[in-house]
Amino acid sequence: MRKAFYVAIVCICVALAFVFGLYFATPKDKKITQTEEKPVLELHALPIEPQDITVAQKYIGYVSPIHEAFVQPFISGFIEKIYVKGGELVQKGDVLVVLKQDEYDAALKSAYADVLKAEADYQNKESYFKRIQKAGKAVSASDLENAEAAYLSAAAALEQAKASYELAKVNYDYTIIRAPITGVVGDVSLTEGNYVSPSAPALLNIMQFNPVRVVFSISDKEYLSELQKETPFGDEKIKLELPNGEIFKNAGSFQYTGNTLDKSTNSMAIYADFKNIGKTLTPNTYVTIFLEKMIKNAVSLPKDNVLLEEAGTFVYVIRNGVLKKVPVEILSALDNNFILKNTFEKKDEIITDQVLPSYLNEKVSAKEGA
Repeated sequence: MRKAFYVAIVCICVALAFVFGLYFATPKDKKITQTEEKPVLELHALPIEPQDITVAQKYIGYVSPIHEAFVQPFISGFIEKIYVKGGELVQKGDVLVVLKQDEYDAALKSAYADVLKAEADYQNKESYFKRIQKAGKAVSASDLENAEAAYLSAAAALEQAKASYELAKVNYDYTIIRAPITGVVGDVSLTEGNYVSPSAPALLNIMQFNPVRVVFSISDKEYLSELQKETPFGDEKIKLELPNGEIFKNAGSFQYTGNTLDKSTNSMAIYADFKNIGKTLTPNTYVTIFLEKMIKNAVSLPKDNVLLEEAGTFVYVIRNGVLKKVPVEILSALDNNFILKNTFEKKDEIITDQVLPSYLNEKVSAKEGA
């Protein structure tokens, strides 16, 4: 029994000696440790390259004249002379059509004669009334009152004659129909001798071509964003593309917004004017509008590298050798990229590989050739 005990003790000592010998025989750099470091992740990444980026929002609009006048006669009559042709450029005040003037000329002369007659009667009644006044008690009160009444009646008759003359002159002047605005005349299908009246359709129309107005709509969100600026559309160029694909050479100038929001589309109408020398822009033509602006110190990233989550918008970056998920602000979109506000740190790199949640806060390095 005791012999077996000693044998066991010897075996244990031999085993311990083997273990200690193995430990001390192993090189220090190959000793087994309980806490081995995890390997560093390698992921593809892009460097951050802030730059000034030009972006353009695209809209559909239509061309509208700023001024359009439908020429209508103020009086009835027969056309005596036509001085304009369809498609002709006229200036404000140019004579377009003259109506037959005989009747209105006669009425004007008759009214003028009535003014002369009323003036003579008025002067006679005025003179008599003043003499009666000076006579004093030599004239009865009734005679004085009658003289005054006749004088006042003559004064009223003179004013009425003058008013009739002015009306006759207005009617006479209306026989000469002039251009109310500067512009291009539309179709002229009139014939000398035609009878026209204010109740009949317009004789012709005149449309202003330069400048011309373009109308387009932006969303309610974009509209509120513009209102926050000191000058709406002050940092944007308004350009348009013609139906043939060409970019119109003149940029537009913002004029005003509509006064109500379209409930069906949640959009607001925007009105911009363009110089239109040569009549390139024709009213009622549909055009493509570009609101072009420069975003300074921005970062352009592929949309696939930006996470759109309920909690916000994020990207994965390598920051100080560690994988981080950082929030970002989208300023605009350009083709397949998002334009982000530059809130990154100087040495950040954008990770382009798929990232698992477990990777967060792990050490990571960018793969070569990313």
